[in-house]
Amino acid sequence: MDYLHYRYKNWKPFEYMSMPEGQKRMSRVYMVQEIEDKNKRLEEAGAPDGTG
Repeated sequence: MDYLHYRYKNWKPFEYMSMPEGQKRMSRVYMVQEIEDKNKRLEEAGAPDGTG
């Protein structure tokens, strides 16, 4: 999950790894929700496999 935060949020990996576990947990929940929302928007826009 730290890679996704690095890739999509420009967080440095050490920033994520040094967070308290509770903050990591919330960050993961929000990232999963963001990915699900993005996939839903892509499907609604006509990209059923999420590629376009």
